[in-house]
Amino acid sequence: MKITKYLGFIACLALFTCKAQQTSTLLDSQMDSSKKNILFIAVDDLKPLLSNYGHPEMVTPNFDRLAEMGVSFTNAHVQYAVCGPSRASVMTGTNPDRTKVWDLHTDFRESAPDLISMPEYLISQGYETTAVGKIYHKGSSSPGHDGKSWSQPHRLPKNYDPKYGAAAFEYYQDPDNKKQLASLKAKGEAKGLKGGKLRSYVFKRLKPSTENADVSDEAYQDGLYTQTALKQLADLEATGKPWFLGVGYQKPHLPFVAPKKYWDLYDRDKIELAKFQELAEGTPKLAYHSFGELRAFSDIDSNLNIGDKLPEAKQRELIHGYMACVSYIDAQIGKLLDALETKGILDDTIIVLWGDHGWHLGDHTEWCKHSNFEQATRIPFMFSGPGVSKNKKLDNPVNLVDLFPTVFELANVPQSNQTDGKSLVPLLDNNPATTLSMDYAYHQYARGKRMGYSIRTDHYRYTEWHDNDYRSYKAYDGNNIVGRELYDYKNDPLETINWVNDAKYKTVVTELKAKLKSHLTKKQNQ
Repeated sequence: MKITKYLGFIACLALFTCKAQQTSTLLDSQMDSSKKNILFIAVDDLKPLLSNYGHPEMVTPNFDRLAEMGVSFTNAHVQYAVCGPSRASVMTGTNPDRTKVWDLHTDFRESAPDLISMPEYLISQGYETTAVGKIYHKGSSSPGHDGKSWSQPHRLPKNYDPKYGAAAFEYYQDPDNKKQLASLKAKGEAKGLKGGKLRSYVFKRLKPSTENADVSDEAYQDGLYTQTALKQLADLEATGKPWFLGVGYQKPHLPFVAPKKYWDLYDRDKIELAKFQELAEGTPKLAYHSFGELRAFSDIDSNLNIGDKLPEAKQRELIHGYMACVSYIDAQIGKLLDALETKGILDDTIIVLWGDHGWHLGDHTEWCKHSNFEQATRIPFMFSGPGVSKNKKLDNPVNLVDLFPTVFELANVPQSNQTDGKSLVPLLDNNPATTLSMDYAYHQYARGKRMGYSIRTDHYRYTEWHDNDYRSYKAYDGNNIVGRELYDYKNDPLETINWVNDAKYKTVVTELKAKLKSHLTKKQNQ
C-alpha cells in the first residue's frame, strides 16, 4: 500500500514538473515572440545621394520603397568619418573617445575591453545573430569579424558567378583588367613577393578607380553578399528565435565597380559636378586633406594636393561610377525586402539602414571622406518596422550612435546601459506628444595630433581643432585650440565661407561654443 502511494506521489510530481516546464516554455516563447527580428543594413561610403533624399536623378527605387515603409532622418551624422572608428562606434553604441578607435587598425576589443557589441548583447537576450560582408572594418576587427558578435559564423563569400570566375583581387571582372593584373601578379611572384607586398607591387602599376563590365550581380562581392544573406535568413528563421542579421555592403566604396546595367542608368554628359570646387574662405588648411585614398589608384594623378582639382572628365567618370554603385546596392536591398515579404515576416522585423559616413565628390576640391565637412559626415539613416511611422521624413539632428538604443527599444529588448546615444523611438512613432530635446548632432576627425570636434544643429556647424592629442576625457583647455570653423547652412549651404570671426555671428559662436564645451566635458561633470 505504501509502495502504491509512493509511486502515485512520484507520478503526480512528474506530471507537475512536466506541466511547469511546459508553462515555462510557453512563457519563454511568448516573451520571445514579443521580441522583433532585426535586419541591419550597413552600406560603405554611402552619402544621401538617393532619390528619397531629394535627388531625382538617382535611380534608387528600393531606397524609395524602404523610405515609404518607415522614417528617414535627413540630418543624421556619423561620429567619425572613416570606416574603423565609425563602425566601432555604432556597433558598441559609444563615442570614438570611449572606444579609443580613431584609425583603421585598432580593435575595440583591445582598446576598450569593457565594451560589448550590439549583437553580442542580443545573444544574451535570446537572439540568434549572424552577418555577411562588411559590418566592422575588416582591418580592425578581432578574428571571425569580431567572433563574439555571432552565434552563427559571419561570412565573407567568394563563390563568384562561375561564368566569370573569381574577381581579380576581389575587385575586377573586366577581361582586360583581369589579364593585365594576372600578368603583373605573375611578375611579382617571380620576384618572390607574397601577400601585401605582392598586392602593392601589382596595384602600383595597375589599379583602376572604376570598372564597367557587362556581368551579373553575382560577379562582384555585393551580389554574393545578398545571396548569402538570403541563405542566412532561412537558417535564422529555422531556429525559432528572434534574430539579428547584419548585411554589410561594400559599394559605393572605391573602386567604383558595378555591372554595366547600372552604369547604363545614367548619362555621363548630364551628370552635375560639384558646384563649389574651391577652398572655403577663412577655413584653416588642417580642415582639408589631399584625398590619398583616391590617389592610390593608378589612373589618378598621385601628385595632386589640397586645393587641386581633378580633370573634369575624371570627375564625371568617378561620379558616374559612384551613382552606378549606389543603384547596384539599391537592387540588392530590393532582394532583401522581397525575401521578407515572401516569408511574411515584415511585420515582425525592424529594418535599419545606415551609411558609415558620407563621401566628397569634388566639393571643396575634396574626394573620399576624412573630414568634418557636411559631405563627409552626413548619412542616410532609415528605420522601418513595427512601431515606426510610414513614409515620414525628419530633419532633427541625430547621431549614428543613437542606432544602438533605438533598435533595442523597437525590438522590445531591455536597454543596455552602455550606450552614449539615445533612443529615437519618440520621434519615430505617430504620437505628436512624444518627442526628444535634441538640438545638435556631433562628430570628430583627427589630423595628426590635432582633433577637430564639431556640433551640427539644424542651422550651423561649429568646429574646434584641439592640439596636443586632446581627447574629450582630458581637461578642456581653450588655449589648446588652434583653429575654429562656423558654417551657416541656411545662407551658405555649400560651406563657401568660414564665418567664425565675422562680427554678426558673435552671439551664435558663443552659444555653439558653450554647447560643444558642454558635450566634451559631459562625462567629466557626471
